[in-house]
Amino acid sequence: MSEQKEKLLTDEEAAARKAQQGESRRVQLTGGSTLVVSLPIDWARSVGIKPRDEVYVIPQSDMSLLLTIGEHRTTPSESAIVIAPNENDEEILRKFIAYYIAGFDIVRFQFKDHSPDVRSKLKSRIRDQLIGVEIVEETSESILAQCLRGHMDLPLKKALGRMAILTSSMASDSVGALCSGEVEIARDIVERDDEVDRFSHFIARQLNLAVHNRATIQEIGLATAQDCMNYRLIVKSIERIADHAVQIATSTLMLGGRRVPQPLVERIQKLSKLSRDAYDNALRSVNTKNGKLANETIVKLKPILKEEESATDELISSRLDNRAVVSLRLALESLRRSAEYSSDICEIVVNMTVGSPF
Repeated sequence: MSEQKEKLLTDEEAAARKAQQGESRRVQLTGGSTLVVSLPIDWARSVGIKPRDEVYVIPQSDMSLLLTIGEHRTTPSESAIVIAPNENDEEILRKFIAYYIAGFDIVRFQFKDHSPDVRSKLKSRIRDQLIGVEIVEETSESILAQCLRGHMDLPLKKALGRMAILTSSMASDSVGALCSGEVEIARDIVERDDEVDRFSHFIARQLNLAVHNRATIQEIGLATAQDCMNYRLIVKSIERIADHAVQIATSTLMLGGRRVPQPLVERIQKLSKLSRDAYDNALRSVNTKNGKLANETIVKLKPILKEEESATDELISSRLDNRAVVSLRLALESLRRSAEYSSDICEIVVNMTVGSPF
């Protein structure tokens, strides 16, 4: 290797090491009572800071200081979306949700060769599945939607609590409908899932905004960026439990109102109680950061798995037709999967109690 290349590598390694370790800055006293530290000029130029600009200094729980530039610099700008002629309303909705979760405040849809029915469906689905979105402008060729921040009126933990309660009622009602054959309740549970999704998308949006703007972390009631990832995983597990409640309700619809034999009802109710207890304990451990309770709940997963096996054996030995067996087998699997997701939540709580070495 030539001497010039060796020097280049040495310079690159030094630059990388400097970036990782940070720069040493001497604290100076000015005006007799104010301590001053200068900002690295390369960093200031890269983010566009000029003399007399404002910066925010935010104390952190680990005794460090967070320095951020003005909030207006980190707010996403308006996004113009051109919809391709071959995109249907489902594809358009998924794209809008992606921009919503990403944290954009204003989203404009521009339509090409779409019927008024597509715009009508899109507006209806946006209102049904997203929190804090207002259609502020509409023409025959475009829709302008404004996404409100919302975390001051509905803090993250309060939104999570509402989502958790909705999911709990869905899980309980779905088993009741299955055992009694109440088809109307089952249909209602399927519809309630949209409300859970609304909270899921709303919380994901708040967490994404916090990741991109560290000042928002404390505004939504969290302490560190690591908390954002942990709560995102918790929300996803709760959303999955709601999905399994929908699956149990779907099993009821597949049965068409037929009553489940009493021996199987007892098995289902016992498995349901174990699964619901695991979910309740998981939520309690999240709210209290109780690692001991989380560990105890994880240990109780094995008896739930054994109870599912026993209920499955009871189902297979019954004289029900194939359609009923398949429907009930899916319901039993959903109860087990719900308990497993509760265990996943508890594992996250255990990780949260350990903290971060950084």
